[in-house]
Amino acid sequence: MTIARRPLILAGAAAVAALGAPASRAQAPIVIKFSHVVAHDTPKGRASEFFAKRAGELTNGRVKVEVYANSTLYKDKEELEALQLGAVQLLAPSLAKFGPIGVKEFEAFDLPFIFDNYAELHKVTAGPIGKQLLAKLEPKGIRGLAYWDNGFKDMSANRPLKMPADYKGLKMRIQSSKVL
Repeated sequence: MTIARRPLILAGAAAVAALGAPASRAQAPIVIKFSHVVAHDTPKGRASEFFAKRAGELTNGRVKVEVYANSTLYKDKEELEALQLGAVQLLAPSLAKFGPIGVKEFEAFDLPFIFDNYAELHKVTAGPIGKQLLAKLEPKGIRGLAYWDNGFKDMSANRPLKMPADYKGLKMRIQSSKVL
């Protein structure tokens, strides 16, 4: 059962501004640690590897993005703190992660049935509301760089789930989110 779009934010610490730094500042490449919690062969994993490749190509090797997948560096609950402390420079967390650090407006994305399609989602994330939400991360030491699509929430069980009543009595494993 499809219930909601799950955008992600490609979030980076202020050090990401170094992407545009001239080569004369340093001979060694700028190294950016990009941590995420999923496997390499997932959409997020493949997107992060593509991002790393393109960053190297577009900066002629002046920037090297090291991708640490599958919670190699930090577990899900530790990543944002590591970003805020500068231990990593890029993350691709789900939006539910921003509620606990005080930006609860992102929890609206966990509401079921809020978007019917990509076009509706992108109107919000690419528009003024999306930009306002990203700006709310700045006081937390996080710069939201972009929203990444993360697919639909799919709920499954050993019986069909077609109506809300079909969920009655089931225990579901869900992502940590007050809304969910």
